[in-house]
Amino acid sequence: MLGLPLDRVSRLVASGRLTTLGRSAHVLIIDPASVKRLQYQGLERGRVWTEANAWAALTMLSGGNPTWLIPQRKSRIKASLLDPAVDARRIYNLARNKDTAHRYRAPGATLPLLADALLPTGPAAMVNDDVAEVFGLTAGAGLAEGYAAAGQAQEIAGDFRMPPDLGGNVTIREVGVEEAFGDGRVPLAAIAVDLMDSLGTRERSAGERVLQRLLEEFRGA
Repeated sequence: MLGLPLDRVSRLVASGRLTTLGRSAHVLIIDPASVKRLQYQGLERGRVWTEANAWAALTMLSGGNPTWLIPQRKSRIKASLLDPAVDARRIYNLARNKDTAHRYRAPGATLPLLADALLPTGPAAMVNDDVAEVFGLTAGAGLAEGYAAAGQAQEIAGDFRMPPDLGGNVTIREVGVEEAFGDGRVPLAAIAVDLMDSLGTRERSAGERVLQRLLEEFRGA
């Protein structure tokens, strides 16, 4: 599917860009969803943003001020965003280290209870009517996705008795830059990036469209 030699696939597994489901004899079993995401991301090499820089960029695109960065670093991030060669897909790739995603399985009755434990993002953020209008989407039933502080995913999963499941209906994104959520909400650009991480074409397209629009507005400001 990727047209890559085994050694390159092994490096992608080691870097976390491909996820394994285990081994069978001498066969390495790769999670199909991670392959699809990598196909969408592309195989572009090169450095990506650190977590702090990724959240700074997404905060700027959302109209905020990344106070956790010194002025020189903010200026470098701003210069990157103003580069005409950088588009929504490129930002999606550059920001891929912004969080660590953990996936679990939970019964439908548990999903509403997660609202107080997570800051909703991706399809789950469409429960907010204003956000849903921006993306032209409706709230996805049967799933939950949101942000938690670094180290909290396992605790939340234990509280709600959710087993790990790479194909599960709950995604908890751990993040260390808590300052990015100072107003108690996920920056709009981050919601767009998380939608681009979806396996659904409609969600990916909506995320890319909004992220591109935010980028163009930032350059026109």
